[in-house]
Amino acid sequence: MNKAVKIVAVSLLFFSLAIGSILAPFGDTAQAASAFTARITVSKAKVHTGPGNKYRTIGTLYRNSSVTIKGKTGSWYKVSYKGKTRYIYGKYAAKIVRAKFSSYKAYVKSYSLKIRNKASNKYKTIRTIYMNTKVTVIGAKGSYAYIYSGGKKGYVQKQWLKSKISSYKAYVNAKTLNMRTGPSTTYKHVKYLYNRYIVTVSGSSNGWYLVKYGNKTGYVKGQYIKKGTPPVANVTPPPAPAPQPAPAPQPAPAPQPAPAPQPVVDQPQSLPTRDEAHFIHYKAYVTSDSLSVYSGPNGNFITSIGKNTVVTVIWETGKYLKIILDNGQTGFVSASSLLKGDGPAVEGNANNPSQPPLSKSSKLGIDLSHWQNDANQNDPNRNSPSIDFQAVANNGYSFVIAKATDGQGYTDPYFVKNYNDATGVGLTTYAYHFFRANSNEDAINEAHHFMDILKSVSYPGNKYVFLDVEDDTANNRPLTSDKTALTSYINTFLNELNKNGYTKLGIYTGYNYYYDRINGQDLPNNVLLWIARYRYDTNAGWDKSSYNSTYKGAEIPADVWQYRRDGSVNGISGNALLDIWYYDPSNPI
Repeated sequence: MNKAVKIVAVSLLFFSLAIGSILAPFGDTAQAASAFTARITVSKAKVHTGPGNKYRTIGTLYRNSSVTIKGKTGSWYKVSYKGKTRYIYGKYAAKIVRAKFSSYKAYVKSYSLKIRNKASNKYKTIRTIYMNTKVTVIGAKGSYAYIYSGGKKGYVQKQWLKSKISSYKAYVNAKTLNMRTGPSTTYKHVKYLYNRYIVTVSGSSNGWYLVKYGNKTGYVKGQYIKKGTPPVANVTPPPAPAPQPAPAPQPAPAPQPAPAPQPVVDQPQSLPTRDEAHFIHYKAYVTSDSLSVYSGPNGNFITSIGKNTVVTVIWETGKYLKIILDNGQTGFVSASSLLKGDGPAVEGNANNPSQPPLSKSSKLGIDLSHWQNDANQNDPNRNSPSIDFQAVANNGYSFVIAKATDGQGYTDPYFVKNYNDATGVGLTTYAYHFFRANSNEDAINEAHHFMDILKSVSYPGNKYVFLDVEDDTANNRPLTSDKTALTSYINTFLNELNKNGYTKLGIYTGYNYYYDRINGQDLPNNVLLWIARYRYDTNAGWDKSSYNSTYKGAEIPADVWQYRRDGSVNGISGNALLDIWYYDPSNPI
């Protein structure tokens, strides 16, 4: 290369370096970095136009000021200052590391709690929330939690929040307890709770407990609530009378001994369990032309007995009944061909399929609820919810079973009127309760609600009461499908009634429901069975015997049979529910 060329090359090199230094004066030491937030760690940090003290100072950042770091050139941070890129010395700032707040659920543990727009009680209240309200904690500031609740965000004091609702079962330990809307006697009345009612306690405030009973929630005085379940009410015989002092000495008679303790009568005891040894025998008669007798439910054929033959039933097992024959021999027969009673008054006949069979002791009756009262109210010819029970009685009906209650809190609005009006015209009137229990505690609470209403009409303890056991299909509220559990709940309900003096008991259910959903052999020994079974098809027409087998009976050992749900009875508008009482004549209605 000649000298001239060398000179040109060197000149170009220096020119390019000079231009580069002008275009990117700091590029040789710049380091790329992700932006982050930092805070000033010295009392004052001067802001320069470039990465060095030789550059002009245009401002100052003070201790704990926040600043966004955009990059680094040597030991200088590139920062955003008043909308422009400037520089501060790197040792004057430290990265702020903020841990991401993890939100969590919490619940209010005070009676009421104010949500404020800022973290102090001097700021505006956005909303007031109440005990056990669920909130989401999304931040914190000092002693305040930043929460979200019901579409609102704000601050509440942390001390009034809890991580979960701790609830437990307890019972009322007072004759009467007033449930109120808040923890003071100044709050409105919600409901009266009575001795032994089981409640769920889920909070407390100033000596008052937040409790739930049935579908009602409110506050009661804590001193009258006892944790656990009520003890079994044992019936203790009264003490024997004290011995009387011996009479003054007489010439002849010897001193008399103290009188022996007298037995206690008519005291409620635990319901007897159902087993073969203690089964209550009853009379029944054959409704089919011929009935085969077997050595067991699946045993060998023994003999056959004819229509209207009266037998004694000594045990029930599934769909078979154990009977005693005239010669003293025992055997098993199908339950579908026996009807309770001591012989027929009206035989079932296929030529008159709508006529149910009647025994010599059977009685006709109806059952009803507010639906029948509502139908009367809506009838323009009546325009009154009142049932004409005198007309019902004149139709040949002798008993009424009226709905009283439902679940743990509902009362049929017409029960008291229906009960009093029906009783007033001489009809034997009973009450029933619609069952919704899904635990033994529920069953006890439902029993007490039922008894509260029975007391309002002075319902005697020696008159039958019934428990309606079926699924509420209209509202998609079925009972448990566990047969053992459901049978336990039924027994708990019945035993609670029995302990409190209501000793004549029965259950209402459907034919299939009884066999498929209830362990019938585990029910108490003395409980009546009221069965609903409709043996016809109204769409096909009553005149077609192929669709109507009402004449065959319920084909189950029912004490009461609800055989129609679309009957017609004078005194009732619309459909009436028709029943036949077959119960043993030794225990008439």
